[in-house]
Amino acid sequence: MLFWDLFVGGVAIGCVYSLIALGFTMIIRATGIIHFAQGEVMMLGSMSGITVLAFFPQMPAIIVLILGMLASGIIAVGMELFVYRTLRVRRIPIMNIITATVGMSILFMNAARIIWGSEPLRYPDIFGTESFIFSGIPVSPQLVWITIFGIIIASILQVFLKYTSTGLAMQAMAQDPHAAQLMGANLTKITVYTYAIAGMMAGAAGVMLGSLFFSFFQMGFVTGLKGFIAATLGGLGSLGGAMLGGIVFGLLETFGAVYISSAYKDGIGMALLIAILFFYPTGLVGLWKRKK
Repeated sequence: MLFWDLFVGGVAIGCVYSLIALGFTMIIRATGIIHFAQGEVMMLGSMSGITVLAFFPQMPAIIVLILGMLASGIIAVGMELFVYRTLRVRRIPIMNIITATVGMSILFMNAARIIWGSEPLRYPDIFGTESFIFSGIPVSPQLVWITIFGIIIASILQVFLKYTSTGLAMQAMAQDPHAAQLMGANLTKITVYTYAIAGMMAGAAGVMLGSLFFSFFQMGFVTGLKGFIAATLGGLGSLGGAMLGGIVFGLLETFGAVYISSAYKDGIGMALLIAILFFYPTGLVGLWKRKK
């Protein structure tokens, strides 16, 4: 019973990491920038969700999730339009732009502290309180719904990228920006769409994580780092790898906390990541392709 409790919990938290990892991966593929403010975009989505609930306590979970996604998507687009694009137009080196994302992370963290305070904010039970029963084992409704929503959102993203003209243009830009532009793709618009979608992924993760634990102005720092590690674990630049890496990282972290030590939960995940990448530098996707 303990095993299945840990497994479901690990998959749920892994879905949160996967959504953040998808955002990292999309921005890296489109622009070559490691967006270190992605964790703070997630935090702002979580804060937006709990703010909506403060005014409308009975609002359905799906609406809260959508509003959190929209808020984070708008914030991410604003960052792209008013900060990163300005730097690119001025031909600032890409490493300096990456450094600017760190600055944006610190800026939003402090802004959130001013607006919402420094105390953790507790989400109400938006996913209900009655446990689901699977083969006689009670499972928290939060874990079940987080897993379901995480899989649905990631699946919608995959369908969008494969079967819409905008999605195909985004994939073409990720493969070869110059060729995509020659084929008529508007790289400026595609970059905006990329940040919007990456922000929405982070916003969904923020609402999920906030409902599972709490919202806090510093919640994005470590969680964002874990999302980046999940993307690296799955194979940096691979969308499927980002999803897989997040779930694997969530499972490793959850089981490690129980069977090794909860005090070293964060360190366990990092150590296992280093060990895996030491033998398989391309991540889990590279390992799968190698076996294939």
